[in-house]
Amino acid sequence: MMRQPILQFILASAALLTLSLFADAAQADNTSTIAMSNPANPGAVADAYLSHARAIRKADAPIVHLLNHSAYTQAVPLLKKAAADKDDFWAADTLGHLYQAGLGVSANSQTAFHWYLQAAEAGDRFAQRQVANAYLNGWGVTRNPQRAAFWFRQGLMVPQVVNADFWLGKTYAAGKLMPKNPTKAAWYEGRSLALLKQLDAEHVGAAAYDLGIAYLYGHGVHANRALAARYFAHALAWHYPPAAAALQHLEEKNT
Repeated sequence: MMRQPILQFILASAALLTLSLFADAAQADNTSTIAMSNPANPGAVADAYLSHARAIRKADAPIVHLLNHSAYTQAVPLLKKAAADKDDFWAADTLGHLYQAGLGVSANSQTAFHWYLQAAEAGDRFAQRQVANAYLNGWGVTRNPQRAAFWFRQGLMVPQVVNADFWLGKTYAAGKLMPKNPTKAAWYEGRSLALLKQLDAEHVGAAAYDLGIAYLYGHGVHANRALAARYFAHALAWHYPPAAAALQHLEEKNT
């Protein structure tokens, strides 16, 4: 990737950090400080997760300021300190960008891969795609098509494949963009759910989250709030940040 696009990714990431708690992401990692230590009360875990996310965002704000002013050399040690918290995948991902582009540090594809992998394991989707491409092409790591396929499933399969089937099903059911066809609608919706369950078995947090949504609203299945909460808990344990807000929402509805 060229230097300028990398710089744009960094600056875009810095801007987004000020607007959200965490980026979209997924992947199980037992080294995280956030784990499902109390499955009987996932709402409490969600509150802890969101509180930790706010603390990370506040701590990273000075680094965002440095990056927005191109002070990369000064930002690097602060990013490394922040990335010591394995939940701060924004810091690890940004270090990957800097080492890939040679901004504030000497360009080093192996070190870039190290930081991308840490961010990928913590749930960052952009980093998961970077890791998949690295394994596919041998960028900073030995080529490994099997690992590339694994990270493809983590970072790409849910939004690009499963969701495509889901919305195709909805389109056939509504009959707005194409003739209404309940048979095709059921087939696409069924394939989407089958893929989600397969990916859930592989601990893909985004898949668990989408299953939670399906059971919460009855998309292709009978609505079941208890099952929805269970899938959201899986997603949170597997580092999919939106699940924390979903669990908090369910907790508020139940009180």
